[in-house]
Amino acid sequence: MKITFSGKVLRDDKIITIETEEKKEKPKIISNTIPKFIQNHKGTWIKNPEWSDN
Repeated sequence: MKITFSGKVLRDDKIITIETEEKKEKPKIISNTIPKFIQNHKGTWIKNPEWSDN
């Protein structure tokens, strides 16, 4: 008898953990400079409020 729930399987009266969670990839940092333009949640390019002319 096999019962599956939330990434675990009960098999032969033992709980076996299945690692099916996908890891989210973090964006790579190419440089430490602050970009002049960034994309908002809609994908539109806007001026970065953290950017300065210094």
